[in-house]
Amino acid sequence: MKPRHLIAIILILSAIPLSTGAGAGPLVITPLKDDFSGVPGDTVIIPFRLTNLGNSTIENVTVYITGPAQGFLYQSKIIRKPIEPNGTVEDTLSVKILNVPPGRYNLTLVARFGSVYSDAGVHLTVKTLVDYDLAIDVGREYPYGRNVSVVMTVTSRANGIIIGRVGYTITRDGKRVQDFATTIYLNPGESWIRNVTLTRPPVGNYNVRLWAYFGGKYKSETASFRVFQRNLGYEAYYRNGAIHVFVHDDNGRGVPGIPVKINGRLLMTDDDGTVVHPVSEPGAYEVTLDLDGKIVTTVVEVRKLFISYEQSNDTLLVRVVDSTGKPVSNVTVIAIGPLGRDYATTNASGMAVVNLKKTGYGTIILRAESSEYVGGSITARAFEPPKPSPTTTPTRTTPVVTTVPKPPEGHWRTPLILVLSGLLLAGTSYASLFRPLVHEEKAGRHYFLKIRAPRLKGIDNLKLERSVNAVEVRTTKGSARVENGKVIWEIDHLEPGEEAYLQVLLG
Repeated sequence: MKPRHLIAIILILSAIPLSTGAGAGPLVITPLKDDFSGVPGDTVIIPFRLTNLGNSTIENVTVYITGPAQGFLYQSKIIRKPIEPNGTVEDTLSVKILNVPPGRYNLTLVARFGSVYSDAGVHLTVKTLVDYDLAIDVGREYPYGRNVSVVMTVTSRANGIIIGRVGYTITRDGKRVQDFATTIYLNPGESWIRNVTLTRPPVGNYNVRLWAYFGGKYKSETASFRVFQRNLGYEAYYRNGAIHVFVHDDNGRGVPGIPVKINGRLLMTDDDGTVVHPVSEPGAYEVTLDLDGKIVTTVVEVRKLFISYEQSNDTLLVRVVDSTGKPVSNVTVIAIGPLGRDYATTNASGMAVVNLKKTGYGTIILRAESSEYVGGSITARAFEPPKPSPTTTPTRTTPVVTTVPKPPEGHWRTPLILVLSGLLLAGTSYASLFRPLVHEEKAGRHYFLKIRAPRLKGIDNLKLERSVNAVEVRTTKGSARVENGKVIWEIDHLEPGEEAYLQVLLG
């Protein structure tokens, strides 16, 4: 080649701009350092320089970092400062290292201005991070007799496999109960879990210490709990259709969370220390309680009421017995018939009297109710007694002579007895004819008041007051209320011979 031709080629090449990176143009990005290192969680700062090789000023240059799609957070920014021809600008970009495995990663710095861009490579070495968490899961207090579960966990927060020692120690009142240690390895995010169950541990104060040693880093965690036993008492009984169990402490306060089994069904006492288990059938119910490790078993006998009856003229004689045939007193007997209802209470012999004039004759429903028994009921049949035949008055005008036979000798006492009986009958008849009769009776928590109007006249605007501690009142006539420690019973009107009943449940 001739010298003049060579000179012409050199002049032409000198007029063409040099290409940089993957693109050609007057912009060049140069890292001021190309090798970096860090561990997960670190933020690495990468300094760089932008150089304008063109013949005009440039500005708003976009710079950013590219690399693996996961495991890093890359920064990007815009360089707004103008860069004159042959001028330079220095700045930095950052990379956040996430939980990625150890290794050497290739990253790329990119600068872009319009369609012109420049890039340069850097290296980032991610080192092994040794990190882990410890946790102990156990309650604070346990009643004696329960099993205690202690769950201990070691979880790796490293970005690679870590190998080390883990162990735990459990003590009671300063004395060692269990001691354990072993060597393990954990992958990133993996957990070592140890579940220790202490079977019915003795009463005392316990301490749990969990420790681990990985990659020169030592950690420990502690927790404590208490096993206690209380002096608990209980009551178990049947009332109002349910078995009631009440568990209390020395001060009489209810104790919650006590296991109670009734015929094998497991229940727990509520916040008031009570279990209420409804039952509808009689029988023997086994109640088992776990009183802080002390197992107690008792039997609650639930008995049922049975009714029999016999009619006597205008009354039903009702007899109430329990499941064993024993007469039951203080039982409320309710009789419901075609005309209305009547209330009665059994006496010590289990007997109660129902007034058929109140209920009417025919089909009568008899119910026996008591808070201490399963109630009973039957259907009775009551027949209206025959009325006596009317006597006719003689119409003849001739006098009728009646001869009274002379009593035989030795029977002089008979007229005297008849006279005395007549006087007594006249006295009681007078009371029943002209004065109201009031009868009161108290049986357990029940108080009964019965009033009967005189036979010859009714009663208007009757008001009775009794000073009793009443919880509930019921009446067959008029209205009753509880006011200022008294029961006030008001009746507008009672017909001659009519009866009214008041039943009071005492507090």
